[in-house]
Amino acid sequence: MSYRAIALDLDGTILNSNKQVSENSKRVLQYISKPEFKNIDGEEVLVLLASGRAPYLVSPVEEALGIDCYLIGYNGSICFGRKSEGRNTVFSHSIDNSNLKAIFKYVEENNLFLNIYGDGIVYGIDSPELAEKPRRYSIMTGATYKLIPSYSTLPEDFTPAKCLIILDDDKECDQLLETMRPLFPTLSLVKSNCMNKDYKQYYVEFLEHGVNKGTSVIDFCKAKSIDSSKVVAFGDAENDNEMLEQSGLGICLANGTDITKSIANKVSQFTNDQDGVARELVKLFNLPENLIQ
Repeated sequence: MSYRAIALDLDGTILNSNKQVSENSKRVLQYISKPEFKNIDGEEVLVLLASGRAPYLVSPVEEALGIDCYLIGYNGSICFGRKSEGRNTVFSHSIDNSNLKAIFKYVEENNLFLNIYGDGIVYGIDSPELAEKPRRYSIMTGATYKLIPSYSTLPEDFTPAKCLIILDDDKECDQLLETMRPLFPTLSLVKSNCMNKDYKQYYVEFLEHGVNKGTSVIDFCKAKSIDSSKVVAFGDAENDNEMLEQSGLGICLANGTDITKSIANKVSQFTNDQDGVARELVKLFNLPENLIQ
């Protein structure tokens, strides 16, 4: 297959356990992104960074890679074009106001901390009792918060791209997801996580109905007139599942979850700390082996 686009998850995939891009990953993706590089059909190969993060938190990874990428944020809710294209909005989706109010009511009644993403800002309630959750989230993702006294301070017509409940326990996250899905049938609820050497967090994410990283691949391919069978996607966790399924080739790294491994077309023998993405791309595109050092 002559692949036309590469879709990359960030945490646990293109980023190592120290939340950094390795030199091998830089070399391989910079090689593919050279203007003179073409696939076997003579086409440019596009790179998409697909994350649950806000787009402004995705762009530092693009800068670390040293290439011009499409940025998919909020687990598929929005896509921005490359810098060379003026960072135009390729597509966007948001949560309607009635569902948003229902989310606010639920988290208030159950004393849960909620991230609200809109207008390039992460909002959260200023709660001393729950303050450790956003503090750790900021450390792991680089997010900066605008803490507010209550949800009523947000504009009446506010429609965020995504909301996210922060939890510290994996099983608690699974149980909450099971409880909440029937309560919010017109939204997409997905599980994600983030971890470093010090902290682990698990998330229940709220997106517009039907929105996920998989639909973002489809939306992107429609916008760029690319067949989704010509996309190779890399991921490691449940919020990557649909992206791996909707792409022509879905590769889960060796450090991925069992569920994600089970739905992937291929499970790499390499982890994110072993340059799994770079090594798989060298094989897929028949690149010079000395790119891996």
